[in-house]
Amino acid sequence: MPPDASARAPEAGRPRGVYYGWYVIAVAFATTGLAVGTGQYAFGVYVRPLEQEFGWTRTQVNAALSLGAVSGLIAPLVGRLTDRYGSRRVMALSVLMIALSYLLRPFMTQLWQWYALNVLMFLGFPGATVLPAGKLVGLWFERTRGRMMGLTTMGNNFGGLTMAPLAGYIVGASGWLWGYVAFGLLALLVAPAAALVVRDRPEDVQREQARWAGAGRHSEGRGGSARRVVSGLTVREALRSPTFYLMTLGLLLAGFTYPSVLTQLIPHMENEGVPVQRAALALSVLAGFGMAGKLAFGLLAERITARYALMLSLSMQVGCLVLLLSIRANSPLLWLFVALFGLPFGAVGALMPLIVQETFGLRHF
Repeated sequence: MPPDASARAPEAGRPRGVYYGWYVIAVAFATTGLAVGTGQYAFGVYVRPLEQEFGWTRTQVNAALSLGAVSGLIAPLVGRLTDRYGSRRVMALSVLMIALSYLLRPFMTQLWQWYALNVLMFLGFPGATVLPAGKLVGLWFERTRGRMMGLTTMGNNFGGLTMAPLAGYIVGASGWLWGYVAFGLLALLVAPAAALVVRDRPEDVQREQARWAGAGRHSEGRGGSARRVVSGLTVREALRSPTFYLMTLGLLLAGFTYPSVLTQLIPHMENEGVPVQRAALALSVLAGFGMAGKLAFGLLAERITARYALMLSLSMQVGCLVLLLSIRANSPLLWLFVALFGLPFGAVGALMPLIVQETFGLRHF
């Protein structure tokens, strides 16, 4: 036997390629980034152009945000479909709905059409964002789900970091119409990726974990059981628990900052005399800090639980929103707010699904 044969033997048994879970969460990263980046972060870019184009008031334009309530109303149905038919189909169909919403906007002429197309977009939100992403992370990365949830939901903030400036550039150069066309085409590119890449059957996860078992190159491939992970309470059992109702109320209130603060930061800063380019840059920097916040608070959740991490996040946001009231055109407080608010604000998107997993499991996630 050659002298180095024994040294090469362990390497020969190692699996080739990348742990498949990384491909799955990469798609979840892309779908959440697309949905949140285009539908929330970039919303403010279109407010003034729509006012000028159609003569609508700011109140009329922003009223479309209240239609985001349909996301909550349809979420139980989307969740049931995800549990029954898998994340792959739900994600692909949801992204296609978002694409259709954007591609039809250049043809709208009436205010009711603006509202209808926003309803279509919001119908696609639950299946393109937190529902499948939360379940996929829990399946593929059980032991490190806190940090991996943070990495996956960083897509929300990456969407803000990229989509808001992209919208600002396209709208400034070619008008709001082409801005929405670009968003629609991007969505059409992401939908096939969800259909082709995403896998969430327990047997697929178990097969991949077994391939990596003992390899020493991926912690999720050693001794995990996907079927054991897909456990927890049923919906009926959860509904009998007071915790379910307290958690639902808490997460409802925690989510208010997305439609009420995030989408209005650019218009608010413009009203205070901040140039739109500077306001858009501030929003992008906020998104960058949000990405860091997701990872930091995801790691923190592995140590102190997601519940306490969320309490800290919301407390920090309260202080930052008080600071926001003091910001004027050339105030250095703008950048302090962006940093201090971005970290806990971004964390919420990662902590919400983690709390549900910690409390109820993945059986009827």
